[in-house]
Amino acid sequence: MRTRGMVVMCVLLLTTCGSPSKPKNNLSTSGNSSGVPNLEYIEDFFDFGTITQGEVVTHTFRFKNSGNAPLVVKDVIPGCGCTTSKLSSTILKPGEEGTVEVIFNSQGWAGLQYKTITLRTNSSIMDKSVTIRANVVMP
Repeated sequence: MRTRGMVVMCVLLLTTCGSPSKPKNNLSTSGNSSGVPNLEYIEDFFDFGTITQGEVVTHTFRFKNSGNAPLVVKDVIPGCGCTTSKLSSTILKPGEEGTVEVIFNSQGWAGLQYKTITLRTNSSIMDKSVTIRANVVMP
């Protein structure tokens, strides 16, 4: 009887310890256990063409949450100090759209310039960038 109890105990331990348990939720990536958010840019590149050094130019990029859980924008990361941004919203429900305005100050820059702004989110691909291009000429 004692041996049979030990065998049952060993079988239970082997079957429960051998298989990893699934996490109860996935808050680190999606913020919602029933779905996954997805950042999708409507447009991710804009060319200002030729601008004069010292000119400040702006372009607004649209993006949406094409996932099925709330998208949370955790950070907006400019590629350099000459580029700043304005974000319309930090939380988007599934299907909602938002904007990020990119402001480029060309003072001190010359020639062909590529600058990026990165949105860090809770999407499965955490960092996604937009890029602007400008050919900066002397006045």
